Amino acid sequence: MPYLDTPEGQPDDKVAWGSDVAAQMLRLCGFKYAALNPGASYRGLHDSLVNHLGNRDPGMLLCLHEDHVVGIAHGYAKATDQPMAAIVHSNVGLMHAHMGIFNAYCDRVPMMIVGATGPVDAHQRRPWIDWIHTSADQAGIVRDIIKFDNLPTSAEAIVDAMAKANIATRTEPCAPVYIVLDAGLQEQSLDKVPALPDMSRFQPPAAPRAQKADIDRAAAMLKAAKRPLLLYGRGSRSQAEWDARVQLAETLGACVMTDLKNGAMFPTDHPAHVIEPFNQPGKDILDLIAEADLVIAFEWVDLNGSISPPKGSNFSGKVISVGLDHHLHNGAHMVYQGTAPTDLLISASPASVVDDLNATLGKTKKEPWRAAIRKPFKPGDGSRIRMQDVAQALRENVPDPDKISFAALARQWPCDQWPWRDPGAYMGKDGGGGIGSGPSLSVGVALANADMGRPTVTVLGDGDFVMGNHALWTAVRHKIPLLVLINNNQSYFNDELHQEGVAKRRNRPVGNRWIGLAMDKPYVDIAKLAEAQGATGIGPIKTLADLPDAIRKGVDVMMKGGVCVIDIHVPPGTERNTNSTGLRNT
Repeated sequence: MPYLDTPEGQPDDKVAWGSDVAAQMLRLCGFKYAALNPGASYRGLHDSLVNHLGNRDPGMLLCLHEDHVVGIAHGYAKATDQPMAAIVHSNVGLMHAHMGIFNAYCDRVPMMIVGATGPVDAHQRRPWIDWIHTSADQAGIVRDIIKFDNLPTSAEAIVDAMAKANIATRTEPCAPVYIVLDAGLQEQSLDKVPALPDMSRFQPPAAPRAQKADIDRAAAMLKAAKRPLLLYGRGSRSQAEWDARVQLAETLGACVMTDLKNGAMFPTDHPAHVIEPFNQPGKDILDLIAEADLVIAFEWVDLNGSISPPKGSNFSGKVISVGLDHHLHNGAHMVYQGTAPTDLLISASPASVVDDLNATLGKTKKEPWRAAIRKPFKPGDGSRIRMQDVAQALRENVPDPDKISFAALARQWPCDQWPWRDPGAYMGKDGGGGIGSGPSLSVGVALANADMGRPTVTVLGDGDFVMGNHALWTAVRHKIPLLVLINNNQSYFNDELHQEGVAKRRNRPVGNRWIGLAMDKPYVDIAKLAEAQGATGIGPIKTLADLPDAIRKGVDVMMKGGVCVIDIHVPPGTERNTNSTGLRNT
């Protein structure tokens, strides 16, 4: 269990202040933890959490930046399918948290963000500071990337707003919600305590199911297909839903693809899983998709980019798309991706459609219609460290490889070498592509896994880690075990590939691609950055001979409840080239 501070004395259990009502609602909503970075705008709520609730349910997790507050809640939701409370200070804290909220919105995770403003009553404001930390429409800063917001103006309204927000964030498709607490209302003594709700009467609805006609039509199309391909996108951490996805693939004799942007959705060493999970569909992926005569996509993040990419595709089969994501689409951000051509569009929970198809089709077991493409481990020549070598060293030094939960993985991670065999094996990417989020997301995943007794490993790039490394302080402070492996190429290397592609297209010097991107002179000492947060820092590891011992030490730290960061120099290999970035059509 993570460490939480214990207040002196007994909690004052009398609900006497406006902020006590908000604290009670956080507890009634079922939040075990509240990540926060402190601020005077919610000093009333802070006191209520400590001296009224006793810093339990929720317990405070102190963070060093609001982006980490939201990132930890995001990672926790990825691992549990449950929202966590994230508390941010006034307008300035919300602006700090903005990118993290965007990531969570793009990743469709539940989260209760609690902020504060004001006092709304201008006569209560302290000179200068309360004025600059008060906004007329504070939620407007993030309204296009949240599902619901409210600024309650009475204790009774706090109850209603937080009950409604709790329902909204837990209803599929999930997304963050934001409650703004008036600083004046928080510190107002109560003449009358509002009735607190029976939360069993304020629960989210079941996800919508498909019409029987749509299920029957989809089943008929699948039975008629000779080469069905299942694209499993966003989904839950439920083992039952995992098993149902496997059953559907086996019944159809289908092939399956999954995506690194999402968590583990299907056993990657199953014969039906036709190729390693991928980030962007390259030529090999597109060629495999083109072999199918029917694609059924379950909340696939970018269906159009997979079947109708800008450079064209040879796919000519039927398409069924299943999901609820369209309910969140708006014109503010292009998160909705391109509009895919479909022969049947089913607006329903993917999990329920899988269940209904299984009930309609029955249970049989057929071989997939094509053999899977596998990349077994091959020893290198020892001249450089590869991600395959890192995976091999880790696999040889953890007590049970199948118990490891990966919070994040580098693109070059060899999934065939380390198969995912359950829903908690891998948690997916950051949702919005916001660099610097990896450390906080990983801490959130590790927090959830600590409660479940499961070890957490994360593989981050050096640029991502350097930008967000102080999120690890929270893991150390609250005794959340985590092993961080840094895939260090000493550059913002993905952008080097972009610059190389542009230079080639313009017939300009490719050799200048590193300028403004190489992270050297001085070298960023990642191990010392880790040590500055109280973690164990190891490295830099530059040779294959030094790798096993470093991994062994790091695993030992993690298994004993600590946080360890290993800086591993992994020079970019031939697998990363300008084809992985792609040039825009101009």
